[in-house]
Amino acid sequence: MMWWTSISAGWARVNARLPVRCLCQPATALGLLTIALLWVIIGYHLGLERDQLQAMAFQNTRNIARVVEEHFVRSVAEPDQILRLARAAYLLDPAGFDLRAFAHGATMSGGVALQLSLVGPDGMLLATSGQASGPVDLSDRRHVRVHLDGDDDTLFVSEPVLGRVSGKRSIQLSRPVRDRDGILLGVLVASLDAEYFSRFYRSIDLGAGGAIVLVGTDGVVRAGAGAGTPLVGRSFREWATLRRLDEAPSGSLVVRSPRDGVTRLVSYRKVDGLPLAVYAAVSTVEAFADNAWYVKVYSVIAAVLTLVILAAIALAVRQRLALERTAAALLASEAAARRSSQELAVTLQTISQGIVTIDRDGRIAVFNRRAVELLGVPEAFLAERPHFSEVLAEMRRRGEFGSAGELANADLVAFGHAARRDGATAMFERIRTNGQTIEICCVSMPDGGMVRTYTDVTERRASERRIAYMALHDSLTGLPNRAMFQDHMEEALKRLHERGARFAVLSIDLDRFKEVNDLHGHPVGDELLRRVSERLRSCLRDGDLAARLGGDEFAVVATRTDVNGELDAMVRGLLQSVAEPYRIDGRTVEIGASIGIALAPEDGDGLETLLRKADQAMYRVKAGGRNGLCWAGRAMRSFGGARGARDDAA
Repeated sequence: MMWWTSISAGWARVNARLPVRCLCQPATALGLLTIALLWVIIGYHLGLERDQLQAMAFQNTRNIARVVEEHFVRSVAEPDQILRLARAAYLLDPAGFDLRAFAHGATMSGGVALQLSLVGPDGMLLATSGQASGPVDLSDRRHVRVHLDGDDDTLFVSEPVLGRVSGKRSIQLSRPVRDRDGILLGVLVASLDAEYFSRFYRSIDLGAGGAIVLVGTDGVVRAGAGAGTPLVGRSFREWATLRRLDEAPSGSLVVRSPRDGVTRLVSYRKVDGLPLAVYAAVSTVEAFADNAWYVKVYSVIAAVLTLVILAAIALAVRQRLALERTAAALLASEAAARRSSQELAVTLQTISQGIVTIDRDGRIAVFNRRAVELLGVPEAFLAERPHFSEVLAEMRRRGEFGSAGELANADLVAFGHAARRDGATAMFERIRTNGQTIEICCVSMPDGGMVRTYTDVTERRASERRIAYMALHDSLTGLPNRAMFQDHMEEALKRLHERGARFAVLSIDLDRFKEVNDLHGHPVGDELLRRVSERLRSCLRDGDLAARLGGDEFAVVATRTDVNGELDAMVRGLLQSVAEPYRIDGRTVEIGASIGIALAPEDGDGLETLLRKADQAMYRVKAGGRNGLCWAGRAMRSFGGARGARDDAA
């Protein structure tokens, strides 16, 4: 850096003319230390800022990668459903299946062009919804070959290929068509416009050098935009992240591209359920543009300050015994004091905390703008510096202490600490009329005055409440989780031991839930769990609690009154409610429930014992045909549920 070379040369010339004894003065050492600290602090600050910008860039690219993944999954889900429906229609009537008529009736949302094709087991095109003339051999196409050579039923997503029928580049989605004996009858192919995804990616602005890439685990790009070069169809098999997607399905890293030499901040995500991954990248030049500007500005400022300090050192050393140097130092000190005073005033007016300093007579000496905002008093108080009692009166008039001024005493008691002059500190919180939670800290001063700070802790308290809720509730259904369920059971056991308040524990496992997930997908399964949770809540009585323990396992702690078989009626009503059909996304979903009931204290008076007895009773229901209920102490005589229950008292 040229300026540093000039400074070093100038400093060497100055030192050569000064007596050696002058170099050992404290002023010299202090000046050099100040310069070193100045550069260290600036470097540290710029490093922190760069780290923050990198974290923000990674967060942004992670969000974009998630959006791109969800967009692709949604875009592929509908064509895949059409493929499944076409396969089902073909298997029902192979001879009478009209692919063109089926495709005409199938509609696609979102503007994705769709073409359906049926390829025979020999790789020859049998039918297409597009235009085709003469026989077309597709046996060499990878999306056909993978099913001709394999035996699985997974959806295959190809790289963009030039269609031999359509003549356009498209992404091929394919599924095999097999009869009941597993014999391959053909391959159904849905062709999607590859440019559709690239257009969507180009609409996302990642700046110069940014890129969005949809790439298969085979390393071939399906769709992409950015990076200044065409990406579709290119191979990136050398990417290390592709080889470890199963271990790390998502992540962020800094990568220097060997193709264009650009260093990028990259976030990637494996596409759920498909052999694909999404990469979103932004160039470090774009991400750190603000930091680069600050580096230049701070470097110039630091250079100027360095020159000033070096000049001051030279002047101090050469004229340390002169009266003029003493006068100059005094003036510099006064100037620094004025600047410090001004900086302190600016700091007081711009910090996020409200600060009020009160003298021993109750008069306000320091009153910053943030304190005015948090106390809800007029800005005129900034200039007037009123008595603190006037501030309290104004707050009371504006309703800050409640309709009857009931909170005023707490404020005044805290103020009373000032009279003790022992450095006492008081801290309390107050909720304003606008909903803000203000933390107030009062520190008494030795001279009888007091310093009060006001901090807005609304977000902090809200975060604490959210964290406390999340720790005790299931994020999917909103039901209490296992931890809260066990706490509730322990409270119930305590009431049992102290007051004899009996209760029951229900272990509930959904029947055929895995079939719903496999047939309709996890989104439908998740919605089904939410619906089941709603029905459980609707069947509970006051004092009962339902919880989701994990997967499709639920549990209930139910109070017992032994009035007119109330518990038995509640359990059977719960079983019947859960077994009623569900309507989700236009589909009718039917499940059942296996329920085991343990009674306290008849079946045990300990948490683990009751849970085990309820689980054992539930598993007896499973073994006996499912969709029913069983009481732990009554063997297997009370199965029933939606199919009808056999009364164990018979």
